[in-house]
Amino acid sequence: QLQAYNQQQHPQSLNPHAQQGMMEIDELPTVRDGEAFAAKHMPDLGQEVEDFQTQTWKIENWSQQAKRLQGPEFSCGGHKWRILLFPQGNANGQPNDMVSVYLDYADPKAAPEGWHACAQFALAISNPNDPSIYTVSHAHHRFVAEECDWGFTRFADLRKLHQSDGRGRPTIENDEVEITAFVRVLKDPTGVLWHNFVK
Repeated sequence: QLQAYNQQQHPQSLNPHAQQGMMEIDELPTVRDGEAFAAKHMPDLGQEVEDFQTQTWKIENWSQQAKRLQGPEFSCGGHKWRILLFPQGNANGQPNDMVSVYLDYADPKAAPEGWHACAQFALAISNPNDPSIYTVSHAHHRFVAEECDWGFTRFADLRKLHQSDGRGRPTIENDEVEITAFVRVLKDPTGVLWHNFVK
């Protein structure tokens, strides 16, 4: 069962050209500027960071992809992660007009009993030819065996990803797109950070 975290975590579509009056376009971090991008889109939660990693997954032939895709595994904070993608959405098993994206704990069955990982993350869908064109959402979650994926059922409107939307180019261009995960695994010295004590 996939979990969605949408409370006050609305995707942000950025138009760097609309920002020209406030700052130079070159000053805005793109999805390829790992730390700077994370600093802009992931608020400081006041917790010590154990590890920070990014993973970019390029998807070609977007329109021909299966309903559910898993990106390549990557390590962060001693844990294995991957991006979980539903190109046509994950609403009650019925295709819809929204793209769904999640951060997935890659192999919960191989983890020791009682495992947990506290992670803050951002997921971004971007144009592979222009990384300044993207949609991003962020969240934080205590990953446990019962909730080993977390993210956004209604991440982005699929039609908008195909439109230039005043940015000059669409996010999905030539049937290609990149999805990037920005992951901070946080230290949990008490062992109960974001713990749900209701059973």
